[in-house]
Amino acid sequence: MSNKIITAFGSAFINPDEPLYSEIELAGKLAAQKGWTVCSGGYSGTMEAISKGAKAAGGKTIGVTVKQWTSEVNKFIDEEVKMRNLMERIVELVGLADAYVIFKGGTGTLVEISVTLELMNKKAMGEKPLIFYGDFWKNLMEILKQDSKRLAELIERNVKFISSCNELQEILPE
Repeated sequence: MSNKIITAFGSAFINPDEPLYSEIELAGKLAAQKGWTVCSGGYSGTMEAISKGAKAAGGKTIGVTVKQWTSEVNKFIDEEVKMRNLMERIVELVGLADAYVIFKGGTGTLVEISVTLELMNKKAMGEKPLIFYGDFWKNLMEILKQDSKRLAELIERNVKFISSCNELQEILPE
């Protein structure tokens, strides 16, 4: 079994009655079954769903939160890592991971994707796989590839788009 960490990025505003919530939950379960620790921002939506799935499979979960925020960490988090502010939280979420699974989201998810790619692009950290669930962010990746050959090649090497949780299970090594 691996001691690797997969960080999930995605919307905090996905409700348990939405089909995507169940899919994210399944992704967490499958990652945990392969021995991966599941890391997230620790709160609701995507963060809760991925953690719930990991716990259902007996996996370990980490939630990276912000000390001053009043939101409660979700009940599926084993280890809470409290950061001083949002930017430190994002850097911690990115830095802890050996891989990323990214779902639809808003500006927070956009910042997380951007920081991840920028740290790899500037060689401030090694290259790691970014696994996007669905096509929500596909246009963004195509736009970014137009910036430079270097960024295009980085994206080509590290970004994968999947359409099912089974594909995630196939990609993740044990």
